[in-house]
Parts: sequence; C-alpha cells; structure tokens
Amino acid sequence: MSASLLPLFILTPVMLVLALGIVVFVVRYQKRLLAHQEQVRVLQQVKQLQLLEAVIEAQETERRRLAQDLHDEVGGMLVLAKLQLTQVLPSGTLHEGSVAASENVKNTLEEVISSVRRISHDLMPVILEKMGLWHALEALRRAVPKDANLEIILGIETDIKRLQPNQELLLYRIIQELFSNTIKHALADKIEITARQIGNKISLVYQDNGLGFNYSQLQKSKNTAVGIGLMNLQSRVALLNGELNFFSEPGAGTKAEIIVPILQ
Repeated sequence: MSASLLPLFILTPVMLVLALGIVVFVVRYQKRLLAHQEQVRVLQQVKQLQLLEAVIEAQETERRRLAQDLHDEVGGMLVLAKLQLTQVLPSGTLHEGSVAASENVKNTLEEVISSVRRISHDLMPVILEKMGLWHALEALRRAVPKDANLEIILGIETDIKRLQPNQELLLYRIIQELFSNTIKHALADKIEITARQIGNKISLVYQDNGLGFNYSQLQKSKNTAVGIGLMNLQSRVALLNGELNFFSEPGAGTKAEIIVPILQ
C-alpha cells in the first residue's frame, strides 16, 4: 500500500465508527425523548382524571347537602304547613266552596311534598347507598308514573354482586343521564336496561326505541344539551377506567354499552 493511501485506510474505519456512534446516539436520544413525551402524556392524563374526579366528587357532595336540606328542612316545613292548614280549616266548619278550596290547597301541598321527595331521591337515592345499584335501578323503574306511557324493562343477572360504592354511584349517574336524555329528547315508549358479568367486568347496556339522533355529527359539536350529556357520560366512564360503546341514528333509537372492571 502506498504511503498516500495509508492515512485514508486508517481514517475510513474511524469515520465509520464515529458515524455509527452518532447514529446510535441519535436513536437513543429519540427513544429517550419519546419515553419522556409518553411520561408527560400519562402524567397529564392522570392529572386530568384527578381534576375530573375532584370536580365530580364536589358535585356529589353538593348533591348530598341539597338532598338532605330538601328532605329535612323543606319537606318538613311543607308537611307542617299541611298539618296546620288541616287544623286551622277543619272541613266541618266551612261551607261547600271553602271546603273544595281547602282540599285543593291540601292536594297541591301533597303534590309539592311528593315532588320534593322525588327530587331529593334523585339527588342522592338512599336505596343506592343501602342496597346497591341494582335495587336502585329497580326503584327508578317503579318511580316512573303509570301515565308516562314509558315501559322500563330490567334484565339484571341475579348473581351479580355489589360493586364498590363509588362505582355504583358513577354507574347510577350514567343511567340517570341516559334516562334524562330519553325523557327530554327521544319520545320513546320503551327502555331496556340489562347488566351481566363477563369475567372480571360488568357490561351495562341501556337502550331505548326513541327518535335517535346523528351521533357522528353530534360528536363534532358539543354545544347541544345532548352533546353535553354525552360528555358527562364519557367523563364518568373514564373515571371508572371503563369503555363506552354508543350507537344512535335518526329513527333507530339509542343504545349505550358501558363496560367497567370489577374492583376488588
């Protein structure tokens, strides 16, 4: 080998090693950068979920307070007012017109008392805390007035055990939101709610035969009441670490399947 080629022969492998070293460094740097970005994304997601959980917990605390105030204070005052009206205006001392007016007032008070109890129950159903989600759904079904022309069918597997209290509350709120959307917007006359256990998960399916809506178009616009309701559903399902499968089309009703893991 000539003397002129010797430096090139020596430098070539050195340059190749340096180039390979640079490539390895860049690849490792990119991997570390991607790993860091993933950690940031996970932390942001966790932070968002923690913030969401705090907001929902604050809402539930306020609901408990309002339910307690309605039941104990407002409800008690209305019952007392009805009792005082009965004592002040005994039917035997009034003429026919006054008796009718008195009875109308009493009936109105009774309706208001029933409404206060219903609102208090909706805010924080006692049966949910004492007997669990499945009994609370049965109570929700029975609470529908007969003249509402709305049939509610429950299909709950008898061997499903009680879930964690926080899980049951979130699932109950999800069903409430779906139920509210059906009542306000769907003009349905039939709702089916089924629940079954699949391995270590619970599948809860809600379906109505109402008008339905364009779900894909609604996802693009979150300004409607239904859109906001769907965002509430998705938020609660996220806190349950679950999965929401939603289907709705005009004229085809609405169906929602919520799949959540069973916490031990």
